[in-house]
Amino acid sequence: MKPHIIIGTMRWGTWGANLSTQQAADFIKSCYDEDLKIFDTADIYGDYTTEGLLGEALHKSGINRQEVQIITKCGICLRGNTYQTKAYNTSKTHILNSINNSLKQLRTNYIDMLLIHQQDPLINFEEVATAFTELKLSGKVKTFGVSNFSTYAFNLMNRRLPMETNQMQFSLTHPDALFNGLLMQARHYNKKTQIWSPIGDFFLKKNECNNRIHAVLTTLTEKYKVTPSQLLLAWTLKVPSKITPILGSTKIERIREQKKAFDIRLTTEDWYLMLEASRGKEVD
Repeated sequence: MKPHIIIGTMRWGTWGANLSTQQAADFIKSCYDEDLKIFDTADIYGDYTTEGLLGEALHKSGINRQEVQIITKCGICLRGNTYQTKAYNTSKTHILNSINNSLKQLRTNYIDMLLIHQQDPLINFEEVATAFTELKLSGKVKTFGVSNFSTYAFNLMNRRLPMETNQMQFSLTHPDALFNGLLMQARHYNKKTQIWSPIGDFFLKKNECNNRIHAVLTTLTEKYKVTPSQLLLAWTLKVPSKITPILGSTKIERIREQKKAFDIRLTTEDWYLMLEASRGKEVD
């Protein structure tokens, strides 16, 4: 299976690894050499600094802008920026202003894909569609999508303007998208499904769910001769919804390791065995 992978930048800056511009540029070149050329960011990452890091690093890498794709997001306002509390803003004015700033930070004259970052309870779908249309006609954004939207909200947005994706959380430790209709909806529209945190919190938390998963992985990693993270990623890839994982590691060795998950042929029985471990019960 050909790897369809997006490189996530959320932890590049002050929210994680604190990469220097040179370190980020070197990482971009390493990803490029692995034929991984899509980078996912957002205006708020790193407290509004990671887009700038990505833009500077891409410029420093010497890679032609047309050789890579950039996904960014807007619609969340962090406390201390414009608002006294964290809020969402999906108004036309905010979207247009956000993109103009993103273009400046990213040192580019266009964005490959723009996503509304979170489902805004106050969203005006017509106003968002108008903003998107204006951005497309101006050449500032090529394609559009949403992130973390419910199936109903996605339908309402998609009716106004076709969306390329509904970026969602999906992993063995967070399998809700299997049961709330999100992955089935993605199959219906036949679009690639971008998933964030595809390994979940297996390596981050100790709880009953992860203990059960660990017990199963102990057997299956030996059976398939793979690492736990490869098997966890392979589990998501078996879902026939054109899964495109967003990998957030800043270590190219880790990215190379996870790429091998695309070669794993997980059996149906083992897939359900892992799901049962996650949920703590058999399927109905």
